[in-house]
Amino acid sequence: MSDNQNSPLFSIITVCRNSEKTIERTIQSVTGQTFQNFEYIIIDGASKDGTLDILKKYRKDITTVISEPDEGIYHAMNKGLSLARGMLVGIINSDDWYELNALQLVAQEYEASDRNTIFHGLCKYHVNGKEDKILSYHHDVLPFINISHPTTFIPSRIYLEYGYFNTDYRIAADYDLLLRFFKKGVRFKRIERVLANFSSGGVSESKNTKYEVLQIRYKHGLLSSGKKLLHILRYRFKDLNILRY
Repeated sequence: MSDNQNSPLFSIITVCRNSEKTIERTIQSVTGQTFQNFEYIIIDGASKDGTLDILKKYRKDITTVISEPDEGIYHAMNKGLSLARGMLVGIINSDDWYELNALQLVAQEYEASDRNTIFHGLCKYHVNGKEDKILSYHHDVLPFINISHPTTFIPSRIYLEYGYFNTDYRIAADYDLLLRFFKKGVRFKRIERVLANFSSGGVSESKNTKYEVLQIRYKHGLLSSGKKLLHILRYRFKDLNILRY
């Protein structure tokens, strides 16, 4: 990792727990970046499998490793954010991975920006190890659904001004965070390139995610209590195969 004073320092954060099957790919996608001015922070939730052995294998390429019990994925992310020294922060989970030119693409956009813009891009979505589709959400959809968090890079000054993840949410705090920034008028820019890869089957795809997203939209004044109840009933009917779409 170089220390080029003429380019932005990234802080890349990975949180993990019992991730021996996937984390090596994640680490390699960070350490193999074409843009090398970054620090790499890994927050491990006291893994019991072979995750720590993999972290030891790549220890010289990782700036900071913390392994201890935590209170959930967003508590771990906040721990990483408290250690970050970079101007831009990216969070890539232990079953996802970056395209090898992701930081280069974001650095170029950052250098041409006002230094106060959130960047995000396209994301390859994988099912059972095979590419299924490319997600291309625009940030204007945030009042309704989330954008691809693995592709998101946020200036550290925005975290300092508006806060970290709300750990009251266990599944969709990343949506709450980005929606909070969006409603505060923070600028977003979509980069029309694939930046990251997402593997299906994680906690973000559980059925409880839908209910937490409803709670978040309701909290932010984007959903009335009546519409929230209607959505809940629809989800429950769908789970029971009573209501078809």
